[in-house]
Amino acid sequence: MRGAALSPSGKAGLAAAVVVAAFLASSQAPPLPAQKSEEVLRLLRQIRAAVQELGKYPGEDFVRGEFFLGEGDDDTNKTHAVGVLVTDEVEGGRMTIVVSRLEPTGANPRVRYARDPRTIVCRFPAAGVEIVRSDYAPADLRRLLPSLSRAIADKKNLLMLRK
Repeated sequence: MRGAALSPSGKAGLAAAVVVAAFLASSQAPPLPAQKSEEVLRLLRQIRAAVQELGKYPGEDFVRGEFFLGEGDDDTNKTHAVGVLVTDEVEGGRMTIVVSRLEPTGANPRVRYARDPRTIVCRFPAAGVEIVRSDYAPADLRRLLPSLSRAIADKKNLLMLRK
């Protein structure tokens, strides 16, 4: 599906599909060396908790959320699509985050291509957080995760207004 044109409503479905595929592909990845940034680990715990608060969709045994990063309130103007998948397992929870850059097409700027997906995979054993795999450097995670946390909070607030 890479390179296919997506309408704003189709972005969320692509993000969910990319997250599920990345989660399945990463389930056997070896853990990264010892984590260094407590701020990154705190943000990952916060993001997981916020996504879990959104709840499961009917018929699914995992929690997922689709979000957009960028300036302004209108999702059609956002620059990145984000999918988050959270599962609970016997040995602890697992979270996969996939971030894709949205590139406008020349013919219709409202239609965007999802490009360059990058993945973060975490485990949540009883003792904390472990980053299993990340396509981001530690400095990039420190910049990305606060923006993602804000996007999740904004979506939660929007959903609460609709209830």
